[in-house]
Amino acid sequence: MKNPKFFTVEEADQLIGMLETTLERIKRNKQEYLWLRGELAILELIVECGADGNNPDAVELAKKTKRFKRLANSIEKDVASLEQSGCVLRDIDAGIVDFFSIQDGTVVFLCWKKGEDSVKHWHSIRDGFAGRQPLFRSPSTR
Repeated sequence: MKNPKFFTVEEADQLIGMLETTLERIKRNKQEYLWLRGELAILELIVECGADGNNPDAVELAKKTKRFKRLANSIEKDVASLEQSGCVLRDIDAGIVDFFSIQDGTVVFLCWKKGEDSVKHWHSIRDGFAGRQPLFRSPSTR
């Protein structure tokens, strides 16, 4: 990230509603995307065996391919939207998001996980989620 946005705890907390909604949509779309990928592999094998364009499997392949591409596009847009807001998406499935912040003059990450009602943890840039520590005071961007 070239010019990261730095957040206070309060600024990060203001994004939680949007994060919950967006992460839920990404996770739901990802599940369908992965399921469709398996379906497409099977249909492609059938169609490669000589089915013409009027074959029900070929028609279904075309329909599911369009849906697959729409899901991929939706996931990409949602991830890009999170990144544009300054968030660092760490894990889609676990719903882990980091926010750049400054604590005692040091760059750190505020750390939030889907389901938490506010940002209550931070970790050093090097430690990652495993190094999460409770917040005892609000890191400031100043």
